[in-house]
Amino acid sequence: MTNEQLQIFLDRRGADPERWPESERAEIEWLIAHSAEARAMFELAQRLDMALARHAAAQAAADAAVERVLARLDAPLPRQQASFWRLPAFLLDWQFAPAWPRMAALACCAALGFAIGIAGLDRQIDRFDRITVAANTIDMNSVVFETEPLIGARP
Repeated sequence: MTNEQLQIFLDRRGADPERWPESERAEIEWLIAHSAEARAMFELAQRLDMALARHAAAQAAADAAVERVLARLDAPLPRQQASFWRLPAFLLDWQFAPAWPRMAALACCAALGFAIGIAGLDRQIDRFDRITVAANTIDMNSVVFETEPLIGARP
């Protein structure tokens, strides 16, 4: 066997003697033992086989890591804890058991304040004097440009 044939053989079969056919193993081992060039080709083939084995092991480890990550992503997510200070998210929850009394009280206070402001309950209704009547008959032009009827302030 020549060195070129040995190189082709090592490229095809690799540097592991257990993968070589029995009929050619003795001749190749003799050639490697007696030729420095054949020994160099064999050592190069061994380094290549080790590099391929390391790459395959690293690829297997990467595949295992990918499988672990995909298995964790496939699992259901844990339930998230929502804080009570986020009012919009809290109101979007349809379970209004703790929230509806507070919201109802707030709505009642707003409605009562609006009613008092519109009705004018802060004014005395038992006394109708000229200032109150004049204040009720003022048009928009006098509100903007004339003096204040009650205290005489100018705009």
